[in-house]
Amino acid sequence: MTNRTHRCLRRMIVLGLITGALIGCSGMQSERFVSTGNPLLDLRNPDLLERDRIAAARQAWDEVERGVRVRERTRQAFKNLAWSSSTEPELRLVILDLLMSDTSEEGAADSMRMARLLLPTEKSPAVVRVLCQRSVTNGWTDLVPSIVRSYSRVSPNVPDSERDERAAIEALRPGQTIESVVYGVFLDPGAGLADDQERAVLRVTERVRGDAWGLLSRLDPDRSVRRELLQRGTGGRTVDAPTEGLLADLREVDRTFGILPESAMELEWLSQILRNSEADRAAANRSWWGEASSAVARLAGEQRSGLELRHLEAIRWAAAQHPEWIGMDRAQLRKVLSDRLAVREHQKRKVEKGEPRRLESLNDWSSVLSWADLLTILVVDESLGDRSVVEQLFIQRALDREDEKTEYGGVLDADGDNRFRAVLFRPRARDRVSDERFVASDDMMRFSDRSLAHYHFHANQRNNAKYAGPSLGDFLNAAESGRTCVVLTSLSTNELNVDLYQPDGVVIDLGKIVHE
Repeated sequence: MTNRTHRCLRRMIVLGLITGALIGCSGMQSERFVSTGNPLLDLRNPDLLERDRIAAARQAWDEVERGVRVRERTRQAFKNLAWSSSTEPELRLVILDLLMSDTSEEGAADSMRMARLLLPTEKSPAVVRVLCQRSVTNGWTDLVPSIVRSYSRVSPNVPDSERDERAAIEALRPGQTIESVVYGVFLDPGAGLADDQERAVLRVTERVRGDAWGLLSRLDPDRSVRRELLQRGTGGRTVDAPTEGLLADLREVDRTFGILPESAMELEWLSQILRNSEADRAAANRSWWGEASSAVARLAGEQRSGLELRHLEAIRWAAAQHPEWIGMDRAQLRKVLSDRLAVREHQKRKVEKGEPRRLESLNDWSSVLSWADLLTILVVDESLGDRSVVEQLFIQRALDREDEKTEYGGVLDADGDNRFRAVLFRPRARDRVSDERFVASDDMMRFSDRSLAHYHFHANQRNNAKYAGPSLGDFLNAAESGRTCVVLTSLSTNELNVDLYQPDGVVIDLGKIVHE
């Protein structure tokens, strides 16, 4: 045999092996995609086409309805797939719809429990639609609190008036306004929960109450409906002690300042101010409340427009330390702030692909900023010009640079002598998500009853210029917390750029601060 013949035979053998392997794999592959005839096995087979798995689900449920297949075992298989994030969207919808169609006593009760757990956090609008429609069809009025929680999440693509949750609430509670239904959930957040154990898990009642208030705030932007509902009180119904306390707090902050919190976190903030369990902080809060009340009483006209909890410390501090600012109107305050910012260097955040143009100047937001906004920005700017605060911030920036597992942040406030300070709160182990994210600890939130602003650093590199400004996550945190926030971006060894941002999305670049 010649070498040439030998090489040809070797190639043929290799090709034959490859071809045989491909044929074998093809045969194995085709067998894996063939239906077994057992609908539950087919349903759970991820290698089948989605349409075949949907057909298997329908067949399995038909057999349950005809008494051929065990209901409980089939429901469990369906539920496992319905809870899994890897289940194909259309298949998941079909499975959930079949589960919710169960008319047996045990099955209906189990389906209602499942819907109650899914709705508050479900991200798929299609799934929410199925659950809402089935709730109405089945007359599940106990699901109203869960539907309210789902409705409380903002949908950027669907107006509130067209949400599936709203249609379901109106169908389940006919003859009542949507606001009165949501207020009822706020008053009795435990209604519809299965038992006391479920109420205790993960502070469910507090979450329901907070979400209901946040939704009510969104449905009532001018606060008129909430004020009317608060005047009515409980409508003769019995409420628990926490709810009774919240109602008293809401009436007091409205009576004293003309303010109503907007979000669940603001509601908790108000309770911390008025009902702090620590004796020393409770006394300090009462004293602070009195000073803030006296300062706000000096305001008139446009100065009182749009007041929020986050403005109170700035107004109190200015009344004590810069009373001339309290005497200024909106235009005069804007002039003071504009003159300060005009002489500074500013660093704009790089716009990511698909993002709108960044607006970060005082002129950009001139028509939006209220008198209280302008005063708060001015007082925050004053705090960041304090030499001791600058020293503290650069020390903290260095600590942040060394820690590659999280961003650092804290609270800007004033001590008992009205001297500013930057109080650092290092994230706890569970909050150390990434070097590009700051998560405020519970300790930080509890500490900041009387804070001027929250702050955090962008300092994972020596020069973070392209990230000079709040991220999308930062905007969301500000909106949820109701706080004035500041992000400090490392530009060089001795420079930080400062951007202030508000819950309404306003961003003001306050320029660079330099460590001499």
